[in-house]
Amino acid sequence: MRKAQAYHLPQLANLSVENLCYTESMQDSRNYWSRWAEKLQVLGVSDQAAALLDGAGSLRLLAAQLVHASTPFIGSSAAADQWQALANLLEDKDSAQQFVSFLREED
Repeated sequence: MRKAQAYHLPQLANLSVENLCYTESMQDSRNYWSRWAEKLQVLGVSDQAAALLDGAGSLRLLAAQLVHASTPFIGSSAAADQWQALANLLEDKDSAQQFVSFLREED
């Protein structure tokens, strides 16, 4: 009789389920708007960011997918939540427009 062999699959990456299942951790991006606006203002690019978001059209969707795809590789859960909030903002045209208005009000 043959002995059954145990097969071990190689571990490709140490990815947490929380980072892979972004639907469970979706957050309203408004929680981060003040922080994002402040960072953009400190960098002096808030006007450029607003113009880019305003004129990006369907490129926002491509950017959102790139953000979603990179989220599992973000270290901390808090950073991953913020990254997901950005992706959600990019996916939703109304939210993106509201954030553009928010940025312009902050100036």
